[in-house]
Amino acid sequence: MKKMKKMKLMKTLLALVLALTLCLGCVSASACTAIYVGSALTADGSTMFARSEDISNSYNKVFYVAPAGLHKAGEVYQGCYGFTYTFTKDSYSYTAFSDDNLSGFCPDCGGQHAHTPYQAGGTNEMGLTVTATETLSGGCKAVKAVDPFNGETGIEEAEIPTVLLSECATAKEAVALLLSIYDTVGAQGGSGIFIADHSETWYIENVTGTQYIALCLSETVAFAVPNQSAIGLIDLDDPNVIASPKLIAVAQEAGTFVGDAEANVIDFIASYLPDQKANGRYMSALAHFDPAFDKPAEEVTADDYAISNVGADGAIVPFYTNISVNRAFTVADIVAYYDIPGIGSTGNLEIHIFQTFAEDSATDTVEWVAMDNGCWNVFVPYYPMLTTDVYAAYKLGTASAQFVQEQPAEGLYYPTTGRVRDAEGNRVTVEGFKVLPANWADSMYWTFDALSNLCEMGNVTDEQKAAVEAELAALQQIAYDAFAAMQADPDNATAISMQTAQTVHAKVVELVNGLAQ
Repeated sequence: MKKMKKMKLMKTLLALVLALTLCLGCVSASACTAIYVGSALTADGSTMFARSEDISNSYNKVFYVAPAGLHKAGEVYQGCYGFTYTFTKDSYSYTAFSDDNLSGFCPDCGGQHAHTPYQAGGTNEMGLTVTATETLSGGCKAVKAVDPFNGETGIEEAEIPTVLLSECATAKEAVALLLSIYDTVGAQGGSGIFIADHSETWYIENVTGTQYIALCLSETVAFAVPNQSAIGLIDLDDPNVIASPKLIAVAQEAGTFVGDAEANVIDFIASYLPDQKANGRYMSALAHFDPAFDKPAEEVTADDYAISNVGADGAIVPFYTNISVNRAFTVADIVAYYDIPGIGSTGNLEIHIFQTFAEDSATDTVEWVAMDNGCWNVFVPYYPMLTTDVYAAYKLGTASAQFVQEQPAEGLYYPTTGRVRDAEGNRVTVEGFKVLPANWADSMYWTFDALSNLCEMGNVTDEQKAAVEAELAALQQIAYDAFAAMQADPDNATAISMQTAQTVHAKVVELVNGLAQ
């Protein structure tokens, strides 16, 4: 077994679990990156939005179809972090990603009660799509002092898809439900949420406990969300905006308000996140939209990327950003976005791309699915409203990857560091190895995790990497061809998706075995 090089700054599973329990007692998707491109800016006229879920390397994620009636009317749902919700109807079926608690033990909270930990996104049988857990940095201290997070019973971002996809049939219903929850029990942390159906796409941000702003997006806007707010100067009188009643008042009380209160206009970033600077992923996103973008990072301000609906004359206009998009975007452009180093990374757990078309049919939404690192991956298409099941390797529950200090005699592993207790009970960092589950080849997640770690940290030559990239490109073309076949024969969509996933999986297992010899 070829050994892998040391992974810098890699956390062990134990350290991960510890980290996941910090920060108000909830999981934080701290390096996720989302993107939105309106239908007027895409080659096929679809609205595209996508998100990577990032927590840590080697942390199993599963993808499956939650059956209709999984939750019953009157059932009280209890997640990981104190939020509860009473379902008003038997739940809809929906596609879902979640952390692997299929053994009955939740890796996030340690609970064994019936729940779906860290559901990140999906589409239900009615055509409602939700992608959540794009964690946003909390508002500045002054606004959080006025409107603190509710770390006890507020909704945690990972519970949002579970509740909305179970309960709601349309984007409007889902937005109304989420905002009513914010109004009543508040949130445990800040987040950016996409809620969509065939007719509209909403983007919602909160960075304090009960204050929020929701935008029904225009077809001409494009933006990115790399764990930083994307909402700038907004006229709240726009019928395409729903804001919490005290959004301006809270900022005024905190002494941070920027805008025109009499005109009901607020600069959300300036008022709630006055110290926000574009991070490296923001800079990569701006260059991806337009490769000619070359403004130095220190000169980039929110005016370069933030959403606004205020025109030069102060009038309300359709939502826009100052981001330049130099081409009509395709799914391949979104796939390439998650191949950018820093956006695609070993910390990716899964990535989902959604396309919504204006038609009202069972094929108006497409979900492209990839597990693990976007830099070494293949996105497989699904029609989620027609998907009755997914390829078995997506939904396999497994043992966790384990950190050990002694070099294993067999199996797939890579060198890393971990935190352990010393003789005095203090936590110390030590050298060791992360060992993948013995049945890694049966799992789509672990297969791509193995490929990523071999290519990123292993003794793999540039020639071998180029060969792997060529194989992945060929597999991605097979996935694109599969989507064309699904469009021609939607009745066979589930079978086509499952066969494509199986083809991809088998080839990547072969690649991993070849690299690990």
